[in-house]
Amino acid sequence: MSGGLPRGDAVAPGPRRSGTGRGSDDAACALALASLPGMGRGTLRSLLGREPARSCWERVCSGALEPLATRGRGVDAVRRHGARWRDAARTTRPDEAFERCAELGVTVHVIGSPTYPECLLGAPSPPPIVFSAGSGTDAIAARTPRVAVLGTRSCTHYGEEVAAELGAGLAACGVTVVSGMSPGIDAAAHEGALAGAEAAPPLAVLGCGVDVVYPAASRRLRARVADRGLLLAEALPGAPPERWRFPARSRLVAVLSDVVVVVESHRSGGAMHAVDAALGRGIPVAAVPGSVRSAASRGTNGLIADGAAVARDVADVLALLALRRAGSPAGRERTAAARGEPGKVAAVRAAGGPSTGPAVGGAPSQVLAALQAGAGSLEPV
Repeated sequence: MSGGLPRGDAVAPGPRRSGTGRGSDDAACALALASLPGMGRGTLRSLLGREPARSCWERVCSGALEPLATRGRGVDAVRRHGARWRDAARTTRPDEAFERCAELGVTVHVIGSPTYPECLLGAPSPPPIVFSAGSGTDAIAARTPRVAVLGTRSCTHYGEEVAAELGAGLAACGVTVVSGMSPGIDAAAHEGALAGAEAAPPLAVLGCGVDVVYPAASRRLRARVADRGLLLAEALPGAPPERWRFPARSRLVAVLSDVVVVVESHRSGGAMHAVDAALGRGIPVAAVPGSVRSAASRGTNGLIADGAAVARDVADVLALLALRRAGSPAGRERTAAARGEPGKVAAVRAAGGPSTGPAVGGAPSQVLAALQAGAGSLEPV
């Protein structure tokens, strides 16, 4: 997690937000802990899962962290870095880094806090701290339907067109388009999602700090996404775009999404990291078919051959999203209600889970409702 605050090609400071009270104090201490040299996400998650961030920080400052770490993960890290952490902590003021984030318009989300995205809590190893910037906070709300549209940087014109069409169509239906801001397919998907004035806010997951512009050519797109949607990163503000961060970024994209759609991809690459993470969590994966002669479609055609759903257009993706959401507690409740089965509605609610469904508007919402109510079939006639 360690990285620095802030450096690199940083954006201009955003509006300053005041931060007072216990919540901001814990967030400041969690941020300071994450900034310690050698602090990994597993160690930080283990520490924050045992004591409040303020207590952990006080233990670091006093050199008394090892007794806490011996009860779980992080023992080796504490033994290796404990003295270095203590020395660094004694010259660090947690509130300074936190206030610097506020000046940059960056929000700090610590696991266990009310602002932490609920959609990340179901991950096998949720990041202990994430950072966001932008105005579209609904993009990470629990009830928001999200679809990742991903692919290669070295895409074809066909791939760019399809990505933009999918982005525009999904956003127009109230679906948040998730991608990674990389040139090529990712950028085209977000350009499409921004095309409509009333479109759902897009979500960009970055492989660097949310205050860092990378690549430089994405500055304008980044500003538009932040204005309408949200930028999210696990890396500390100021963290540079190092190569090892991008596989983690791709996995985070998958965890945040209800469906993952790969438009064009070679046999290996960032999109495949997202595919692996999605399959590991039971998240549906779809691929856009391409020419068998195109190197940019070898990965996607291979996914289809291996059993991935085919995404020919927005309707295919919405159908897959409907099936995914119908399998959730909220979806099962809506289906039971549509079928006039109040007993099942009560059973679903008793089992837990949110009772609100995806905010999909317009004509596609009728298709989703019909599929969820069992009124139709996706099988060919």
